[in-house]
Amino acid sequence: MKRSAVVTLLLLVHNSLQEAESAEASNPTNFPTELKQLKDTVYQQGTALVELKTEMKYVQQENTALKSKIAQRIKQTKQMENKVETLNKEISAQTAEMSAVKDRLAASEGEVKILKKQKTATKTALDASKNQVMILKKTSAALNARLATSESDVDYLKRANIDRPKVAFSAALDGSLGSLNSITNVVYSVVITNVGGAYSPSTGMLTAPVRGVYYVRFTTCSATYGYYSGVNLYKNNEKLLFLYGYGYNNYGNNYKYIAGGLTLQLQKGDVVNTRLPASYYLSACGFKGNTFSGHLIFTN
Repeated sequence: MKRSAVVTLLLLVHNSLQEAESAEASNPTNFPTELKQLKDTVYQQGTALVELKTEMKYVQQENTALKSKIAQRIKQTKQMENKVETLNKEISAQTAEMSAVKDRLAASEGEVKILKKQKTATKTALDASKNQVMILKKTSAALNARLATSESDVDYLKRANIDRPKVAFSAALDGSLGSLNSITNVVYSVVITNVGGAYSPSTGMLTAPVRGVYYVRFTTCSATYGYYSGVNLYKNNEKLLFLYGYGYNNYGNNYKYIAGGLTLQLQKGDVVNTRLPASYYLSACGFKGNTFSGHLIFTN
């Protein structure tokens, strides 16, 4: 704008000089006065021109400084734009990373939920296992107690079995016996079995070595016509059982067998035996037809 003002001023000075020359040509008598005035005007305008030049110099300096500042600002702006672009890239990268982190967090939360469910299921299974273990421990303790009791009972029974007397016998009559005028003890002298020695083959009597329950049994055989056959079973002097039969013919193969037995509670020292009534007859019947047997069932 100031440059346009200077150009305008120069044009005015040029026009003034041309007017002065024209005036001088048309009116020579007024030339010195007007020339002086013109010179003064030119001087004044020159002074103004110098001032304008000086002012333009300062304006140019200011423009240079302003350009420098503008260039610096442009440079700073570009730097800021570069920084902004870098920041935008960093923000984009961070945004992508945040998105990835969110995805990972969501996945982790899903895994945590699954792990919590698994933990709950595991805890439930563990509690059930603990309960089963407790039940098994109690069962095991009960079984161990029962086993200990059973082992103790077994030991007791073994000792009792070892300590308990063994009584088991069987004996047979050797030949025939009868007919006699009075009741007679039957002596079974042929010993088949006599565990414990409670039976006496010389007296035909079982003597109880201990208090207990015993089983005794006898058999008789008759093959003689016209005679009764049978025996009485005695405990001490008490008759407990009497079985008999009668021979109806005289054929040698007409065998009659009688068998009987009782379970008896005997005290230590009690005796059991069979007795043949008067006039009764026991036939040999070939091979061990008349027997007496017994054994101890248990002590009490």
